[in-house]
Amino acid sequence: MQLVHSPDSINRAARFLVAGVAVLGAGLVAVNPTSPSLPNIQHRAVQLTAGEQDWSQVLTTAEDNLTTLESEAATANSDLSSAVGTELGGFGSQISAALTGAETGLENAFYGGWYGNDDGYVFGLFGGSVTDSATGVTETGSTLQEIGTALDQGNLFDAFSYFDTWSLEAADHTLRYLVEPFLSVTSHGVTTESLTAELLQTFTNVYEEFGTYTELKNLSDALLSPPLGVAFGLTGDLDTIAADLSSGNFDQAVTDIGNLPSDLTGDVLNGFVDPYSNGEPFAGLLASGGLLDELLVTLPTQLATALGESTAPAAADAVSSSLPDLLGGLVSF
Repeated sequence: MQLVHSPDSINRAARFLVAGVAVLGAGLVAVNPTSPSLPNIQHRAVQLTAGEQDWSQVLTTAEDNLTTLESEAATANSDLSSAVGTELGGFGSQISAALTGAETGLENAFYGGWYGNDDGYVFGLFGGSVTDSATGVTETGSTLQEIGTALDQGNLFDAFSYFDTWSLEAADHTLRYLVEPFLSVTSHGVTTESLTAELLQTFTNVYEEFGTYTELKNLSDALLSPPLGVAFGLTGDLDTIAADLSSGNFDQAVTDIGNLPSDLTGDVLNGFVDPYSNGEPFAGLLASGGLLDELLVTLPTQLATALGESTAPAAADAVSSSLPDLLGGLVSF
C-alpha cells in the first residue's frame, strides 16, 4: 500500500508533535533548562515500518524489538540493582558500625575501661583492666571501688571526680557512635560524612539527572509518538484508499481496507516513519526510543548513574524472567 501525503504533511507532523509536548509540559512545574550529560545508552537500530504491512511483517518486527528490549532492560536493571545495593550497603555499614561502637562502649563502661592522657586510667563501673598503649602498662580496678574508697576516707570531692570522669567517658564512647550517622565526624584528621549529608547528596544527584527540560521532552515524545504515529499512518492509508476509489480501482481499495488493522498495529507497536521524509520517526511502544524503552531501559540507566553506578556484578534474574510474561502478550496474538 503506497502512502500519499500532501507537501505539508511533514511540517504538520512536526507541529503536532511540538504542540503535544507543549500541552503536556504546561501543567508541570518549571525545570532547569540545562540538561546534564545523559548516560551513554547503546540502543539498537530503530526498527520502524511504513506503508503496507501484513501480519507476518508486523509480528516479526515486534518480536525482534521485544527480544532486544528484554535484553537491554535486563542490563539496565542489573546496573540499577548494583547502584542501589552499593548505596544501601554504604548506609548499612555506617549504621552497623554505629551500633557496634555503642555496644563496645557499653561493655567497657561496665566491664572494661579506657586510658587517656587527660584522665589517665578510667575503669569500668564493675571492674576492668586498662592498658596504656604508649607505655604498655596495664592496671586493673573498678570505678565503684574507687568511689567507695574515697567515701571511706571522707573525700567527697574525689568520689564525685571518679564518678564524673567515668560518666563522661562512658557517654563519649557510647553516645558518639549513635549520633555519628546523623552528624559528620572528624577524627584523627579523617572526616566521615553523615547519612543525612549522603542522603541529601543522593537526592540532589537524582534531581539533577531527571529535573531537566530535555528529560521532560524525551518522556513526552515517548508518550505521544504511538498515538501520533497511528494518526498519521491512518491518514496516509485513508488517502490511499480514497485515491483507489477515485480512480475506480475498487479491488485495490478493498485490499487496502483489509490491510488497515495490520498497518495500524505495526504503527503502534513498531512505530511509523514517513517514507518520503527524513524527519524524526514516531517510535512505537516496542521500538528504540519508545515508551517501554524509556521506562525499562533509559530511566533505570539514568537512575543508576545518579546513584553512583557500581561496577560490582548484580543478577538481573527478576527482570529477565518477568519481562517475557509482561510483554510477551504483545506479540502472541
